[in-house]
Amino acid sequence: MDEDTTAARPPRKRWRRALAGVLIACAALLLAGGTAFGVGYLVWPIPDPVEIAARTDQSVLIAHSDGTELTRIVPSSGNRTMVDDLRAEVSEPMRNATLAAEDISFYRNSGFDPIGILRAAWSQVTGGVGGGSTLTQQYVKLATGADEHSYTRKFKEVVLAVKVTNELPKDEILQAYLNTAYYGRGAYGVHAAADAYFGKRPADLDPSESALLAGMVQRPTENDPAYDPEQGRARWEYVAGQLRGHDLVDEAQGAAMRMPATRERFAWRGESLSGTTYEIRQQVLEEAERAGFTEDTLQRGGYSVVTTIDSVAQRSAEEAVAEVTARAPGSHAALVAIEPGTGEVRAYHSGTAAPGGYDWAAAPQYPGTAFEPFVPFLRPPPPRVAQVAPCERECTGAQEQVEQTAARLGFDTGAWRSGPDFFERLEAGEQPVSAVDVAHAYATIAANGQERKPRMLGEIRDKEGRVVLSAESAPRPAFAADAADSAALADEIAGAQWPGSADRRGSARQVVERGWYHSMTAWTNGFNPWLSTSVVLSAADEQNRQRPLVGTDGRPLDGTNATDDIWRLFDLGRVTGVADAPPTDQ
Repeated sequence: MDEDTTAARPPRKRWRRALAGVLIACAALLLAGGTAFGVGYLVWPIPDPVEIAARTDQSVLIAHSDGTELTRIVPSSGNRTMVDDLRAEVSEPMRNATLAAEDISFYRNSGFDPIGILRAAWSQVTGGVGGGSTLTQQYVKLATGADEHSYTRKFKEVVLAVKVTNELPKDEILQAYLNTAYYGRGAYGVHAAADAYFGKRPADLDPSESALLAGMVQRPTENDPAYDPEQGRARWEYVAGQLRGHDLVDEAQGAAMRMPATRERFAWRGESLSGTTYEIRQQVLEEAERAGFTEDTLQRGGYSVVTTIDSVAQRSAEEAVAEVTARAPGSHAALVAIEPGTGEVRAYHSGTAAPGGYDWAAAPQYPGTAFEPFVPFLRPPPPRVAQVAPCERECTGAQEQVEQTAARLGFDTGAWRSGPDFFERLEAGEQPVSAVDVAHAYATIAANGQERKPRMLGEIRDKEGRVVLSAESAPRPAFAADAADSAALADEIAGAQWPGSADRRGSARQVVERGWYHSMTAWTNGFNPWLSTSVVLSAADEQNRQRPLVGTDGRPLDGTNATDDIWRLFDLGRVTGVADAPPTDQ
């Protein structure tokens, strides 16, 4: 009996020692954390909203691929208007909508949300994203300029949020947040935002307008209804629902709320950009935001952006379009040039003069006979075509395969009409495509059946010129699941379509095709090993209602002659170092 008792004691002692060790480690950790919290509380100063606003005064260079300046994002003096009296200068609906969108417990919490922080910590461990920040923490994040997802940043956020809450009235914190938040459209602070979206003062914002503005801070580009109507409405509905659900509007106000119309994007800034430069800048900024660099981040950090746009090719495109459209009043000529194998857009002309106007390079238009070269790649579908996601509309199996292959080739098929006449419309060139689509598709063919998504973002560099982001489009086989099979199919079809062009990446041969849709649109498209280019000329209006092309004398215009001239003036051969080749009707 004594021997059994003696033998059982050592494991119990080891367990007690282990428990004591764990308790000591926890106590040490708490002590270290408490000490670090206290030191941080004493050392880190409360953020100054005026200093934070001053950081957005840094311009952002947007450069051509060779580093020469394409344009700049220059801070506007309108961004510097600050709210001095929260309750007098900002309407009650705007104040409430900000809380509804970002932190409904703002006036009750201590500056941070423990549950939210645990949720954010779990996201950090599991590789998830975001969450966990109160409005006070978001203001602190703007102050520190720290937007990386790390435990150190989150700890500093919590310490400063507690300090700010302890030492500043809640109204003053909300006012500081409204003065420094980024709302998209280049608007910093609620004064600039109210002007940018509605041409109003913050004091005059109603509940519907306030719900839209307050929802912008979360995702300043994608929540803009002028950029993404579906996402913009979804975000507005969420904030409006929060206002109603938390009784921050009365019953009559809630029932009267409607999605508001906004001003044209960037109209408030009065910038003297060309329409084409504006479109390039917006596309680059949108790609940068998807990569984690918002316009706000770029300005606060003093970053520069290098695009894929070639300065020589771009100048040539702009000069060519200007010369030819001068003799075709009321027409719109767009040009897109993409590098096969990389997806880099080397030249882009939107076809419009004013910033924020209609982008004719991305507008779906009827290709007519210009679509004929693509038909062999789409119908009948090769037996080795990869099967991807099922068609979302009712359609035959053959139509489904054609749409899938077209999408993998580079066409946006969202506007294509299904039904019994699908193939007839396809072969007649009456399924709408854009110049971007056509250049994208020819680039896929030129790259041996390997599709890459077109992009304009090349690199992002910090103040010291170090590359912090290098963009790249991932390759995807267009005609089969296997890259080698896709290349073989592309060579087989292209070899029959354009004899002698099978070895496209190793040959200097240039393939050029022209086409038209009645007298409404004209196209000259083609590729060589280094560049895929599409030129389209039309007289359609911004609702894409077709009108005939006419010359300066009012007579019908031969559109293909005009697009051929743009092609020639663009001087594809000189830009890429390849000998000129005249358009052919192969």
